[in-house]
Amino acid sequence: MRKLFFVVISCLFLFGNDKIDVLLSWKYQFEFAGFIVAKEKGFYKEVGLDVNLKELNDTSSIVNWVLSNKNSYAVANSAILETIMQHKPIELLMPIYDNSLLVLTAVDLNITSLKDIKNYHLIVDQFTLQDPAILGMLNSQNISIKKLRVIQKTIYDIQNPAIYALYESNKIYDLKHRHIKYKIFDPKEYGFDFYGDILFTSKDEVKNHPQRVQKFIEATKKGYIYAFNHINETIKIIKKYNPNLDDKKLLYEAHKLKQYLSKTFKFDLNKLKIMETIYITLGIVKKPINIEEYIFNPYKLTMKEKLFLKTHFIKALSTDTWEPFNLLQDGKLDGIAVEYWKYIKDKAGIRGRCMVVTDWSSILNYIKTKKADVTCSTTLTPDREKYAIFSKPYVSFPIVIATRNNVGFISDLNILKGKIIAVGKNYTVAKLLKTYYPHLKILEVKNTDEALRLVSEKKVFGAVDILPVIAYKINKYEYANLKIAGRTKLMFDVRFMVRKDYPELVAIINKMIDSMPKEKREEIYKKWISVKYQKGYSEKYVFNIILLTLIVFIVIMIVIVYLVRNILYRDKLEKELEILATMDRLTSIFNRYKIDMALNEQTQIAKRYKRPLSIIFLDIDHFKKINDLYGHQVGDYILVELSKLISAHIRSSDIFGRWGGEEFLIILPETPLDKATKLAEKLRKLIENHDFKKVPKVTCSFGVTSFHDDTPESIIKRVDALLYKSKENGRNKVTIG
Repeated sequence: MRKLFFVVISCLFLFGNDKIDVLLSWKYQFEFAGFIVAKEKGFYKEVGLDVNLKELNDTSSIVNWVLSNKNSYAVANSAILETIMQHKPIELLMPIYDNSLLVLTAVDLNITSLKDIKNYHLIVDQFTLQDPAILGMLNSQNISIKKLRVIQKTIYDIQNPAIYALYESNKIYDLKHRHIKYKIFDPKEYGFDFYGDILFTSKDEVKNHPQRVQKFIEATKKGYIYAFNHINETIKIIKKYNPNLDDKKLLYEAHKLKQYLSKTFKFDLNKLKIMETIYITLGIVKKPINIEEYIFNPYKLTMKEKLFLKTHFIKALSTDTWEPFNLLQDGKLDGIAVEYWKYIKDKAGIRGRCMVVTDWSSILNYIKTKKADVTCSTTLTPDREKYAIFSKPYVSFPIVIATRNNVGFISDLNILKGKIIAVGKNYTVAKLLKTYYPHLKILEVKNTDEALRLVSEKKVFGAVDILPVIAYKINKYEYANLKIAGRTKLMFDVRFMVRKDYPELVAIINKMIDSMPKEKREEIYKKWISVKYQKGYSEKYVFNIILLTLIVFIVIMIVIVYLVRNILYRDKLEKELEILATMDRLTSIFNRYKIDMALNEQTQIAKRYKRPLSIIFLDIDHFKKINDLYGHQVGDYILVELSKLISAHIRSSDIFGRWGGEEFLIILPETPLDKATKLAEKLRKLIENHDFKKVPKVTCSFGVTSFHDDTPESIIKRVDALLYKSKENGRNKVTIG
């Protein structure tokens, strides 16, 4: 019997989770680390999901697979937008990478420009020919995709000379590892920078299981964040799925992808609209669509809810005496509940108005008789459920008791047997007190204002309401003789109450409550709530404790200030010494000492991890003549101006310094020779065309080389020789080697 019990429990556990399938757009690799980690670390399991990951292993359409399988999700690139514009019933859930890593790569070919690709075979997968970045790049060079010799394959090896659609994050590593010559045509360099991987599902899945979709999204985000913060651990996890994967390749892929991982996992509508424009311009689709309709939003209204809003004018009611939830301020209704209602009304597009009613009992009667539709601040009770329905709570507070100041801390209302407690008539609080504290003498009065007045005048022992209401009124009406003396064990969930036959309105309100940003909630809370709360100690005791603490605090602060001043002074001296030791005083860039250290460090990194590294060595042409003709002050000006110009046009990760005299060195980590050459040529033209004002023209000669298992000395020797060749060949040249 015992064994049977455990078998039943195990079965319930195994089959209790929602089963979903996820089709990846390629084989297991670091690109999909978020899914793998979320599964292996139990992030999916924590939210009740049983996720099955599938590799792409055939030529079938990813979109058709999602639409023909229930409970299914998949990964695609930006080309998925074309499918949406064909009105396929799919929904975009989130971008995984904010930038695409898909590039066209010429292998073993003597290609000098993108236009040359028309002479070779173009080998692509099922999505490349719809990728807006690739299409935009080709179109910008007047290249028609229809005139290219395209071979479409889902899985292909790089063997024969051709143009391939490859991902920078992994396939380029293979080319480097196999010492295959290649040239990259990157859409980002042509101004087309769109999304990488995008997670999507069917509209049926979103419609039928919106909560499951949201759980899957959040768990997947958690997986990606964890994966890129624990790269080495993640590599080991991924290798459980494919033991044949190479550690170094996975590490290369991880660091490449980390640059592109989405910061927010949210879509930029402007970026999507630019992609849409490309498809329309190229004639792939005829007209634009409402893209927002295809982006998952857990708070998006259904067609039924939209129809309800279109056909109903909502009448809301509120009192103006339950401060700070509803009150009159400058002649207008305001307060916590009113601000929540305004947010919901504006966010959902609810047509209607809010009217003030003097007493709470009348509001209940209006809702009961359907003369009004909603009220903004109450809670659920069994008797009200007979004629009304309720939203989820938008705030929750304890029910507290206010007394005169001479009353000690009240830990439990049960000790107040025989004491008269005032509370608003027909208030939810009155009903709760009668249920949970039947021994109390409850005096129902017009509202909480009257209840507090009676306490102040010593006509009743205490007044009960929820924490913010009591706190607000004591402060506002300056009841110097009152305080919050204790709290009950009861919590008050503040909700919207809606007439019984308007369930659509409750659904709309709930979605808008969920959509409210945390910052907006905090803003409302801080605006309306400040609390003076007795927590069991007398004022004299608290005063003495505060005074003693203040004295100790002052003594500690004096000591801390003294220590901090000394530390800051020493730190300032150390920083000044470091600047003096590493920065060139004239140009404010790195000096020879710092450049030597950086070059030694970067060559070691390049050697140990097989990372690309290039350096640019440049020299001002005829600098001695500039000094002789215009003087050394102008020469110094040229050095400073040149340093500023170059600093403004290199990456923050590049290391730039003055080698000596008029010679400068730029160290380019993670940069192959071809990209370093482009940068050198760019800088050469910038300098040649720059207005140095004090001299007619300044040019520079350049040497460019990359790391080949060098020492710092050997790479400097090589690049110096290349610079010398530039000068021999007429100056204002870039020589590579």
